[in-house]
Amino acid sequence: MGGGLLAALGGEAQRLERPRVPARQLACTIEPIAREHYQGEPIIFRVRIQNKADSALTLVYALEGSDALFRAPAAYFVARQLRPAQLPAAGIRCGTVAGLDSTDFVTLSPQASFNPLLKVAQVNFLIPQIYPTLPAGDYEITFHYATLEPEQGPWMGNGTYWPEQGGQSPETLRARHWAAMRRQLRRVPRVSLQSNPVRVHVEPARPSAAQLGHE
Repeated sequence: MGGGLLAALGGEAQRLERPRVPARQLACTIEPIAREHYQGEPIIFRVRIQNKADSALTLVYALEGSDALFRAPAAYFVARQLRPAQLPAAGIRCGTVAGLDSTDFVTLSPQASFNPLLKVAQVNFLIPQIYPTLPAGDYEITFHYATLEPEQGPWMGNGTYWPEQGGQSPETLRARHWAAMRRQLRRVPRVSLQSNPVRVHVEPARPSAAQLGHE
């Protein structure tokens, strides 16, 4: 195995040299899709990150585990209570998350935008984890997105299996993949964004069909 591949295998401990972009060069906005929100149901938001810079920027979609800060990029909602309410305890999450590949990167031309949650929200069972799911009450909600993680390891996930292929060992295949991802990650600027705040009122549980029939 060549020296470059050996270096890639040790990539978990290597820092990524990436430029820092002022937050003003990107705009993050959110908007709830529905007008009514009910206890125990995810509050779905349209999330938009727009490139305000004069040149193209490369970012990474939120991935499995981004909302729980298990991996980079960080991409999560924060709900601040405006009236006292009993918040649910944090659930137990599986620590295994899917790997990073070239389809997880997006290049934004000047003024172009993307939804960082587009990919991960296509997995139905992840939706209650990605979006705020709250008890009845009043909240101010913001979305946060950050690419500040300096090490490659937290970007890569840990759920990729490398079977032997074409006479190449799993170690060689993994090293080549890490080297390729490292080249792409170096194009991702370091940035930390917070969206506009949105106030929402969450009603008690949605009435059942039987209850509606007796009204």
